Amino acid sequence: MKNDINLKRVCFLESERVFLTPTNNDDFEDHYRWNHDREMVYLDDMYFRPKNYSDAREAFEKRIQSKDVVALSIILKETGEHIGVTELYGIDEYERKCFWGVVLDRKFWRQGLGTEVAGLMIRYVFEDLGFRRLKSYTHSGNPGSMVFQEKLGFVKEAHLRQEYFFGGAFVDGIDYGMLKEDYERAFKQ
Repeated sequence: MKNDINLKRVCFLESERVFLTPTNNDDFEDHYRWNHDREMVYLDDMYFRPKNYSDAREAFEKRIQSKDVVALSIILKETGEHIGVTELYGIDEYERKCFWGVVLDRKFWRQGLGTEVAGLMIRYVFEDLGFRRLKSYTHSGNPGSMVFQEKLGFVKEAHLRQEYFFGGAFVDGIDYGMLKEDYERAFKQ
């Protein structure tokens, strides 16, 4: 299904198969659907709670307008489909660090698209923004995320026992970090 409107959006960063564009209000419907998909929510470290449409829209609009968040929609170049979102948040200009995350629609999992997006975001943080540290986290119920982050060059920095309550059980929190020198080692060889 070709989406010509998305293909005309501004290209902020691009890789071989995707481009990243600032998230806008037209992206809300997909976000609302993703935030009510039990597996996606669990893997994204969020609490699975239904939100009514108007409250969810208000929270979405507030987030994408925040100066503390860089929210980018992931668009598949071939079709123009909106296939996910990636964000920088917890941005600390003084300390030159932030968190990052990526969420892909489940039909695009295990195709290497997350790795393409990660490469774009990591380069942007260290090269364009000149940050010294990039942080992320996951939980012990998401081993795929742990493998993904370590493959990218993130270093496991903390293991927090029973940190989160998801799906009726306590799970451990796993904190990851990438310093500028880790980035150079992993990406500039």
